[in-house]
Amino acid sequence: MEPIYWNCMIAHGITAFSYFGIPIVIGVIFAKTKATIPSQFWLTFFLSGGFVLFCGFHHFLVIFEPYMAVSLLHLGVLDIMAFISLSALLYMMPTADQIVEAIARYEEDTRELQRSQQIQQLFLDQGPFGAYIKDEQSRMLYYNQELQSRFSVNPQEWLGKTDSEFLPDPEEGRRVMENDQVVLKTLRPLKLIEEAKRPGNDQPSYWLSFKFPFSDYATGANRIGGISIEITESIEAQRSLTELNRQLQEKTLQLEAKTQELIYLSDMADMLYSCESEDEVYQVVAFTCSKLFPNMSGCIYIIANSKNYVQMNSFWGGERNSKEIFSQSECWALRRGKLNLLSPGDSGLMCSHLIQPVRGTHLCVPFFGQGEVVGVLHIYALAEISPEDQQITEIIARTLGIALNNLSIKQRLTYDNLRDGMTQLFNQNYMQSITEQRLAEAERSGQPLSVIFLDIDNFKSYNSRYGHLTANIVLQALAKLLLKSVRSFDIACRWGGEEFVIVMPNMTLETLRKRVEQLRIDIEQMQLKDGDQIIESITASFGIAVSEPGITVKDLLNRANQAMLEAKRKGKNRVMEYVNTYN
Repeated sequence: MEPIYWNCMIAHGITAFSYFGIPIVIGVIFAKTKATIPSQFWLTFFLSGGFVLFCGFHHFLVIFEPYMAVSLLHLGVLDIMAFISLSALLYMMPTADQIVEAIARYEEDTRELQRSQQIQQLFLDQGPFGAYIKDEQSRMLYYNQELQSRFSVNPQEWLGKTDSEFLPDPEEGRRVMENDQVVLKTLRPLKLIEEAKRPGNDQPSYWLSFKFPFSDYATGANRIGGISIEITESIEAQRSLTELNRQLQEKTLQLEAKTQELIYLSDMADMLYSCESEDEVYQVVAFTCSKLFPNMSGCIYIIANSKNYVQMNSFWGGERNSKEIFSQSECWALRRGKLNLLSPGDSGLMCSHLIQPVRGTHLCVPFFGQGEVVGVLHIYALAEISPEDQQITEIIARTLGIALNNLSIKQRLTYDNLRDGMTQLFNQNYMQSITEQRLAEAERSGQPLSVIFLDIDNFKSYNSRYGHLTANIVLQALAKLLLKSVRSFDIACRWGGEEFVIVMPNMTLETLRKRVEQLRIDIEQMQLKDGDQIIESITASFGIAVSEPGITVKDLLNRANQAMLEAKRKGKNRVMEYVNTYN
């Protein structure tokens, strides 16, 4: 029996040693890791520890008890328990450090997770954006402090509510929920701008929202996460910038229009400076008005020289709403001498020259020439004529008046430069230049050009006898006779002193002889008076020459002059024709 006894003692000893060793090892682990036991597990821990210790005491005390007979089954159970207890102790001892390290890592990971969660919570709560989580029915499950501050709610007030239930404008809330459902249906993130008014503020607020779907691993339900940043100030700034850009574009277009108007007016001034007749002046103004006022019609009226009526000179546009001829009294602008406007928005005086029924807007602006009203500029438009267009019309009218004055001065200067001051016939310079032109035309057409050179006979003695004043009267009377005797396209000029030249194109030599002979007779029979006093008649000697191919103006004039001198030598008061024998 002794082997069984010692077997039993050894088994109890090993089991007791193992039971005492396991709590020691666990204590060392807690001491090294400085781990703490949660308060709710203290009772369980102490009861388990007491159970293990008392089990160890039980096996330890059995060693000192007197021998009792045990069955082989009991002895087998004791041996197995001793083996398992010792194996657990021996396995725990070398792995204690690993257990300590695992527990340390776990606790460090736990602390890191807690710090990370705290940072995430701080990030969500203190970030300058609204963060929220909603369920599948768009009910609020979480919202951060930014949303609490923006919408003046406490941490629990919005929970379980939808946007349409909480936001001041239910329609805005419904649109927000529709966006949530798009995220759930597509299971894709959605970035958009949402409008949501805040409580107590009627002004719209705009939010840049980024919504995304995710799954709640605890329940498996779909959730909607979102981050929203208020961009109301940016939207308003963008709108202000857009409005500024629109205003800038309008100002740019207006500036371009003004620039184009200035270009048109400048071009008109340049063209008016080059005009040589009043008709050209009116055509230039009408052309400019058609470009400045493309959606309007208009015409220029001129007061007749008799002052009895006003007649249309130029017209532009597609519709005429005024008479072609009317009296001055029918136009208020002509009667008053200033602008007259008739429009639906500014009913003024209606001019009688307007064609009935009168509609749209009518603007009459008088223009002046040499200090008096000479015409009126009439403009018609279906819409209102803006004050700027009225101002431009007045500028055109003033410019038109200035152009007419300049043209009158220019014509007088041109007349004075081309005419002889005493006889009002063309002067020598003009005669030479126009004869060159007529000679070139004659060469192209194959027609002859005739030149008549005449000189008053014995004019020096006549001048000495009657004096310079009477002699001037004779020269003026001869000039009038020459103008009556020549055709409209013939050119009569004073060559100098008592000498005169007449240029006659397209005339045969036979006809020329007859015309000049008749002119000589007319001069001889001309009655001259100095006041009531009849003075002595005059005679003249004539020389004529006809052009030949290649002849110059100088040679042609010399030939006529030589023929005139030949007439002088042969007794004066006669007509001589240039022939080649004179060379």
